[in-house]
Amino acid sequence: MRVSEDRYSQDLRRLELAHRLIQHEVRTQWICATTGLTDERVRNLLHSYGVGSVPRHRGAPPTSCTVFFRMAKHPEASALGALARLWKLVPASPIRNARQGLPGLEWGERLCEAFEFFRALVPAGVLSVNQFILLTFVLAEGRLVIAHCAQCQAAILIDPLAAKLLRCRVCEEAVAGGGRRRRRKAEQVPADGVVGDRMPAGEQQSLF
Repeated sequence: MRVSEDRYSQDLRRLELAHRLIQHEVRTQWICATTGLTDERVRNLLHSYGVGSVPRHRGAPPTSCTVFFRMAKHPEASALGALARLWKLVPASPIRNARQGLPGLEWGERLCEAFEFFRALVPAGVLSVNQFILLTFVLAEGRLVIAHCAQCQAAILIDPLAAKLLRCRVCEEAVAGGGRRRRRKAEQVPADGVVGDRMPAGEQQSLF
């Protein structure tokens, strides 16, 4: 009796997770990999929503990491990467093939929880669950890492092979803005170094 109950509850979890992933427009192959359901069973679930009621993405899942470094998406990807760590979607040590090693029932449930938590905080977010799945894979494989801003300690998504000075976008803009202000101030000083009737700061004035 206990075995039957365990199988029933496990199957119910798979179906509930599949419905959740379908609502998030996750690609069929990731639904199958995460829930353990067959393609046919997932298609039947899709039909239960009615044709056209849930948008579907066709073709191969996203594989390029460049999307995470576009200016409008990088802060969002950094935040999602930090949540992936917090929700333990990414192992402590890098693994070789995250696409085979990560997806599973409990992992999929945590994935939905993390993404839904993020969307509650950032309703206008632009990154999709499919991109979030890709992000967890590349983090798990060590191709991208989460570091911290050298000034404010905010989480930053970086390429470990191309990383230089670590600053988040806000701090980078603040530093750039300070440099522009200094340049404008320098440009306001005349060529002879005299500002009005005053001598420039730091230059010895005549005593006579």
